[in-house]
Amino acid sequence: MKRSNILEKRRKQVDPEIRDSVALSFRIVDRIHDILEEQGLRQKDLAERLGKSEAEISKWMRGTHNFTIDTLVSIETALHAPILDVYRPKHYPDYESAPMVAAEP
Repeated sequence: MKRSNILEKRRKQVDPEIRDSVALSFRIVDRIHDILEEQGLRQKDLAERLGKSEAEISKWMRGTHNFTIDTLVSIETALHAPILDVYRPKHYPDYESAPMVAAEP
């Protein structure tokens, strides 16, 4: 597909942080869509599992929704599948298996 020179110039003017944010949002939506497809579900099914309207889920799936952590956790729980694979450098402890240690006063 041929790209418009005008659109490409405008795209280059967009702040890189905003571009990255929008790209991440689309990757999240793509992941949710893939999970739904793998499980033979529709947006309507996700809406029912979350107690939301189908219209709200449709709005989220356009790729411009700013998902909160709580919303992502709710979706993961409803679909029984991870959405985000968070990068943890080796020097960070594995918080799920590392023992909790109280700080000294």
